Amino acid sequence: MSTDPTTASDDLALDDELSNDVVRDGYEPVIALIDLPEDSLMGVHLSDGTPICLFRVDGVVHAVHDCCTHQAFPMSAGELLPDGSLECAWHGARFDPVTGQPSRGPACEPLQVYRVLVADGMILVARSP
Repeated sequence: MSTDPTTASDDLALDDELSNDVVRDGYEPVIALIDLPEDSLMGVHLSDGTPICLFRVDGVVHAVHDCCTHQAFPMSAGELLPDGSLECAWHGARFDPVTGQPSRGPACEPLQVYRVLVADGMILVARSP
């Protein structure tokens, strides 16, 4: 499996091949890259039921927990703003796409950020933040 560093938001040093051990040891495929439109939010679930919000900013895939830290509304129902920040649709809380830190209330706690790999056209998300 080859990785495309322009669309992977993980900082792991990988060879040209993505080892099956990496997939087993902490990552799982969630959707095909082609199924994630640029500049939009998409909700998916890990195999254990964890809700994840996927999105691309400048071609880089990101993943955060799909629950606003203010009142648990799905972030995937919100909006990806032109500056790349995420806005919750319920009360307008905004979050940094890379760090998950809130940039506008009412949320005070950051979103959990998950590492992402893109390999062989698939998006793989770390099983834990």
